[in-house]
Amino acid sequence: MTDIHRRYGRPYLVPLGLSLLVLAVFTIYLPGLRGGFVFDDYPNIVLNRALHVTSLEWRDWIAAVFSSNAGRLQRPLAMLTFAAQHYFTGLDPEPMKLANIAIHAVNALLVFGLCRALLRATGADDSTRISASALIMASLWALMPINLMGVLFIVQRMESLSHLFVFAGLWLYIEGRERQRQGRSGWWHVFAGMVGCGALGALCKESAVLLPLYSLAVEILLFRFRAADGTRDRKLLLFYVVTLFLPAIAAIAWLLPKAMAPEAYARRDFDLGDRLLTQPRVLLDYLRWTVAPNLSELSLFHDDYPASRAPFSPPSPLPAMALLVALAFAAFRWRFRRPLFGLGVAWFFAAQALTATFIPLELVFEHRNYFASVGVAIALVDLLLPRTADANRFRIGMSIAAMMALFYAGMTFLRANEWRNPLAFAYTEAAKHPTSPRATYHLAQVFVILSKQQKGSPLTDAAFAALENARKVPGSGILPEQGLLLLAAQSGQPLKDEWWTQMIEKLRSRPIGPQERGALASLNDCAIAHRCQFPPGQMLAVFEAALSRGDDIEVLNVYGNYALNILHDPDLAEAIARDICRRAPGNPQYRENLIRLLIAFGKYDEASAQISLLRASGRFGSNETRADAMQERLDRAKTR
Repeated sequence: MTDIHRRYGRPYLVPLGLSLLVLAVFTIYLPGLRGGFVFDDYPNIVLNRALHVTSLEWRDWIAAVFSSNAGRLQRPLAMLTFAAQHYFTGLDPEPMKLANIAIHAVNALLVFGLCRALLRATGADDSTRISASALIMASLWALMPINLMGVLFIVQRMESLSHLFVFAGLWLYIEGRERQRQGRSGWWHVFAGMVGCGALGALCKESAVLLPLYSLAVEILLFRFRAADGTRDRKLLLFYVVTLFLPAIAAIAWLLPKAMAPEAYARRDFDLGDRLLTQPRVLLDYLRWTVAPNLSELSLFHDDYPASRAPFSPPSPLPAMALLVALAFAAFRWRFRRPLFGLGVAWFFAAQALTATFIPLELVFEHRNYFASVGVAIALVDLLLPRTADANRFRIGMSIAAMMALFYAGMTFLRANEWRNPLAFAYTEAAKHPTSPRATYHLAQVFVILSKQQKGSPLTDAAFAALENARKVPGSGILPEQGLLLLAAQSGQPLKDEWWTQMIEKLRSRPIGPQERGALASLNDCAIAHRCQFPPGQMLAVFEAALSRGDDIEVLNVYGNYALNILHDPDLAEAIARDICRRAPGNPQYRENLIRLLIAFGKYDEASAQISLLRASGRFGSNETRADAMQERLDRAKTR
């Protein structure tokens, strides 16, 4: 019996190792449970009223499932999990984060099974060595700090849950191909993995559509489209034509014209050329943050990442391009000698096919590496472990990999500790990114919440100082000015003209996005609730500036609300509501707003007609609860 078998061959070691891995995942992430909601959690979960189900009425659940505006498919499976947690535990972030940790732990087990299947597919026949290698691959991946965003950033359950099905799908695919290579039936495994798991993953997040691309890399590097008799399997080639190439061509034909349109990047401070030039630097940073993480660089907010505007102008993308090409060349050169290294590199690049190409997304987000980091872990371990049965070299490689896993675990634990409470998180993010508009405003926002707008409170003074600092950060939007106006109005302090002036200038000179819409809505809500006494002239100037770049529907909606409740101009409010419904006929909230106005104005017949349109526009009856509520409101108005 070899030394490897003596050391790793005990049958209970693999279950023990997996149990310890799951325990390690929970242990290192537990400090971050109290971090609260942040950033995109608010529009997707906290402020998403449709998601806050409190009954078992099926129509409420349908509305919750299709309440996301984050993607074309609306990510219904992920939204269902959020709705279920709200039903049982309310709007409490801790159970939601605990569920995310559990998903990550399950994914670690799936990655172990996937890596073991890959090792077997390379022709390795030492089951003990295979299990040990797969366990260290899964451990490296599960403990990598770069994956924290997919765990503690609550809304990114969409990413981790989507990849639960991606990992399972790839595992099924490999098992199916192994069966086929052995002359047995494996098509059910292939179809279940690619089609079944791919569809379920896409219902969580669109990232899962890359599953066929990942399996194609496996096919090219390991199975080479061979059937049991060694000939090329034409059915498999046709399978990829149908499941990958034709959909990819259709997707590119649909997305590329949209990305090339002038308005595609209207809300960004970079254009398509800048994005394509910047992404090589981004990918190299992703790789560096994955392999050699630095706590001072890992962050939720990367909106201060400098874009590359030209090939030779700083920051130049050329060195990053050269290093990435060298990495790809090494993977190609060693594709036969070290196929798993080649596969890991291929997976790293393939995972960026949606987010690092021409689609007009933001430049940098760490959670985009949730699958890419699997490729990195596989490539690292394949380089560390010998291809021969040399026990000493295997032991040295395993020791180095184990030390890396311990290092990653420690770094992830420290990073999770940064999320221990909202203030600690905000301080840390602002310290890491002092020129980030989002990070600096987030710190100010936390101070505002803690101050409770009490005049003379040290926390209120700190909130004013933090907002003023955020206002001076290059590229900051109107959120700091909005925050200053709200804080001053609610704490009984004077409203400075410069806040209004700078807000109006920014609205006239920059595109309107979610932050601007949210800021205007907050100002309007405070005015309507009589907590803030804003001069109507200034508010009208703000709305005029916001609409000067085009009739943004949500801005119009806020303006209509202001016209009704502050200007007391019902005709203007009704005209705006009708125009909004004409522009966005499928939005149930806008139509509900119009129905409320029609009922209030005594236009009952038209209100009834709009209720019918509201019912008809809901998918699978998702608008029935809204429509019933409006019908009850109409009936009560008629009886009065």
